[in-house]
Amino acid sequence: MKNWIILSLLLTTLGCSQTPKVKHFSAQTLTNKAPTTFMHDGGWCWYQDPRAIIHQDKLIIGGISGQSGDIRVSVFDLKNNKIIGETVLDAAFEVDDHNAPVFYMRPDNRLVATWATHGKEKVHYYRISAPNDFLAWQSIQIHQHPFDKPKSSYWGGVTYMNLYTIEKQQRLYNFFRLGMDLNPYFSYSSNQGETWQGFTHFLQDDVAGKHRPYVKYSQITPNTIGVNFTDAHPRDYGNSLYYASFNGASFYRADGSKIKSLADGPLITKEAELIYQGSSLRKKPTGYGSMPNSAWTIDMETDQNKRPYLGYSVYLKDNDIRYRLAQWTGEKWLDREIAHAGSYLYKKESSYSGLLALDPTNPANIAISTDVNPTTGEHLKGQHEIYLATVAEFDDKNSIKWQPLTKNSRYRNIRPIIVAGHGYKVLMWMKGPFNHFQDYKTNIVGYVIGQPKKRQQ
Repeated sequence: MKNWIILSLLLTTLGCSQTPKVKHFSAQTLTNKAPTTFMHDGGWCWYQDPRAIIHQDKLIIGGISGQSGDIRVSVFDLKNNKIIGETVLDAAFEVDDHNAPVFYMRPDNRLVATWATHGKEKVHYYRISAPNDFLAWQSIQIHQHPFDKPKSSYWGGVTYMNLYTIEKQQRLYNFFRLGMDLNPYFSYSSNQGETWQGFTHFLQDDVAGKHRPYVKYSQITPNTIGVNFTDAHPRDYGNSLYYASFNGASFYRADGSKIKSLADGPLITKEAELIYQGSSLRKKPTGYGSMPNSAWTIDMETDQNKRPYLGYSVYLKDNDIRYRLAQWTGEKWLDREIAHAGSYLYKKESSYSGLLALDPTNPANIAISTDVNPTTGEHLKGQHEIYLATVAEFDDKNSIKWQPLTKNSRYRNIRPIIVAGHGYKVLMWMKGPFNHFQDYKTNIVGYVIGQPKKRQQ
């Protein structure tokens, strides 16, 4: 298949309210054009969302400086292809990629941003923008979560902000991890993020010992939130991977059958649908940085039929991580390996891959970051590069045609995301030196890969 066909497939099916204008780019055209810088000096982890949104022909990105620890917002003009401005929400907050801000766009065109430290405090911070001006913000507000943090413990606070809605309840949810038991909890706002209330245990791990589920959330419908999670950290346990959906009151399987009501307590990991069975190992073999056959969540989207797609990684051994894709066909889960993810980003977190991104308008379109040949696993002795492919139901690792979007890079290209809205679609990632979650110097770069069709006058 020709390179331009693969890339044009990534541009199709925008699935937005406006009719998309599809441009057919060849790989040569894209790789000959330098990626656009959407944010200077910004980075993020992958367990807080939405990190970027599109609104009023603007791409709004949140990140945290790897140099100063500033909580940052960049606004990019998609019509005129330029950064309008960058502003600081919270100066010198902390250099830690776990602290990146996330967003919610209110009906009055004001943006809500929330962020928190990496488990150090029992608070989350938030600001609300001026209407239609995402570089002008009201003062910082602080929400105190109602629990007692041990004074002697560094941990015990909240981390990983995630903003999603249940429209029928008129609630904006903030899902986060609590450091006390390392489980997911939530608070909510009934007034569009002006104030917050509640404190509810959402997921509960069932692995003996002190373990922490890692969760990705997705807005499936205005009244349904998808939840994809592990039962522990792959450094400590041979993780399995699970799925459920949540409607504000109860949990459900992909086929719509009810699992349990939240009123009966948090969802225990093993009560959800099992997607991938990990090794369940508790002791690492010699020479392994994580547990063999341990899964980790990366991304989740739904297709036009609101069926979930889950992109995740599996650690086999040091410098041999694999990407997998699980999709609900309407009758069953179809799960398979799709690519070699290659090497870890640093030794201590040997399950940290370059990550992948699913197209929110067609999750069969996938971007991955890897430093090896995605099909064969051959080490290319270079940096992590971005590859694209469209993965059909009948595809497996050997039949997928991965096409390189970046080549011969000086620095790593990692942690891609794809953002869509109002006819636009943008692929972006972190590019630059990345040594550790508190040691990086990256910009957010990428390509605008879809634009709305111009209306006739």
